[in-house]
Amino acid sequence: MVRFNLCLHCTNITMELKRLTDEEFDSLYPIKIKKLSGTHWTPVDVAKKAIAFLAQEGGQAVLDLGSGAGKFCLVAAANSEAILTGVEQRENLVQLSRKLALQHLIENVDFIHDDLQNLDFGSFDAFYFFNAFEENINLKDKLDKDDSINLDKYHTYILRILEKFERMPAGTRIVTYCGDAKEIPDSYRLVKSGNKGKLKFWRKEL
Repeated sequence: MVRFNLCLHCTNITMELKRLTDEEFDSLYPIKIKKLSGTHWTPVDVAKKAIAFLAQEGGQAVLDLGSGAGKFCLVAAANSEAILTGVEQRENLVQLSRKLALQHLIENVDFIHDDLQNLDFGSFDAFYFFNAFEENINLKDKLDKDDSINLDKYHTYILRILEKFERMPAGTRIVTYCGDAKEIPDSYRLVKSGNKGKLKFWRKEL
């Protein structure tokens, strides 16, 4: 009986997270992180649309490239059976993401503190990418106090990720939000788009 009550409690907390609006979700963050949401964190409706495509075939392993404060992964995990992994190079954001996952009892999500270039993409079935490299070439997208432009770093990241995507098998799904999709190889077909062209759904054909 106790176990049933605990499970019911877990379900209720997860359902609460599932129903949150952007304003409600962002209120979970510290004020400094909350203020960044409009520019840097995935909107709730975008996360739901993205995971619906990425997890079409059931228990997919989905990687969020540059997961920031974890909003996409948490919303996507609450709205699917997929296993979400977020990789983020800022340790404070990884710790915050993990804390929210624990508080809301979201078990199908993990957050890794690492450079996304170091990950084996072969461990995943699908990918989400929200213009993670733009901060290297656009001062308005800076998360840190660093105000430098680094074109070499930007192009290196694009090339490395493109190469990793190219090595994935046919059927691999990617969703991109904002950006010009330079990291998507020609072997991927644009299946559809939404949110005035900002949200793009890709599938590898070759």
